[in-house]
Amino acid sequence: MFVKYPKIHRLGSSENEGILTGRCYITEKIDGANTSVWFDERIHMSSHNNEITEGFNGFCDYVKAHEGINRLFKDHPDYRLYGEWLVRHSVQYEETAYKKWYLFDIFIGDNRLDPTEVVQIAQEYGIEYPVLFADLTNPTLDEIMEFVGKSTIGKRGEGVVIKNPEFRNKFGVCEYAKVVTQQFREDNATIFGGNSKHSDTYWEQYIVNQFMSVARITKIMAQLQPCIDKKLDITHTARIINTAYHDMLTEEIWTIQKKVRFCDFQNLKRLSIRKASMIYQDILNNSLSVAYK
Repeated sequence: MFVKYPKIHRLGSSENEGILTGRCYITEKIDGANTSVWFDERIHMSSHNNEITEGFNGFCDYVKAHEGINRLFKDHPDYRLYGEWLVRHSVQYEETAYKKWYLFDIFIGDNRLDPTEVVQIAQEYGIEYPVLFADLTNPTLDEIMEFVGKSTIGKRGEGVVIKNPEFRNKFGVCEYAKVVTQQFREDNATIFGGNSKHSDTYWEQYIVNQFMSVARITKIMAQLQPCIDKKLDITHTARIINTAYHDMLTEEIWTIQKKVRFCDFQNLKRLSIRKASMIYQDILNNSLSVAYK
């Protein structure tokens, strides 16, 4: 039966208050697709929300063909595995890291295995897993922040997951916590249009999500192309994105000032240019994502 993985809340939420008391394992948080694998007469697989039987960017074929996963279920048919199927998302990893499955948790019924056991099992059965950065007792936020943004499979990481096997929150649940980088939060919001009301750049991200669009970039491209003696390409990025930012302010400032309570224009320009650059590069590569529409 499909069982959804428990949500991991940001460190400091009421769900994980007190998690830093005791022995904590700090692991890399991988920016992939949350998936699970379990055995019930045969191997079953799921995305974060539903059971799946094929496809999912190669995940199903990978699991079916993985010798270690098949061997693990012969030895431990009661295990339920959770991990990340690594395909391109917000964070850029090394090419060799993609199209692999990274095991980060194992349940037996309602009980989780200790993080060190998960690592040992992954190593024994030849399954990829997120690196365990540190094993700390009563860690401080400063100690945790030393690992936020680091990665063993890319130049930078999404953040970290904090696991305290002995911790139970006020609801009696063994919760984990996460800390993600500011850049990841901004990139994720830029690509997928999300935003956090607790973010330091909430209003600036709101403006970008509302007004820096595919339509605006294509309009700027159409305006500039007749002024250039060759087809627009990557060398014109700076001109496109800066013109788009100017155009957004010129056309939308009346609406912005009516709806937005506060705006740091340095942050606004930085986020606007980042999204404009992403859209323009996707257009050039003919792989425009529906996430921008």
